[in-house]
Amino acid sequence: MNKGELHDHEERMRDVFETGHWGNGDYEIFIKDNENIEYIMGLIKQSYEKNK
Repeated sequence: MNKGELHDHEERMRDVFETGHWGNGDYEIFIKDNENIEYIMGLIKQSYEKNK
C-alpha cells in the first residue's frame, strides 16, 4: 500500500517510503511470533481489500 493509506493505529508497520528498499509497497513488518497475529492479519486484510 502507498504511504498514508494503511490504518495502523498501533504503529506496528515500518514506513520504508524513503529508505530505498526492494518490495511491493511503502510499509514492512517483521513477524517474530504469533502474539499480535490478529492485529497483523487485519492490516494484511486492509491491503488485500484495497489491491484485489
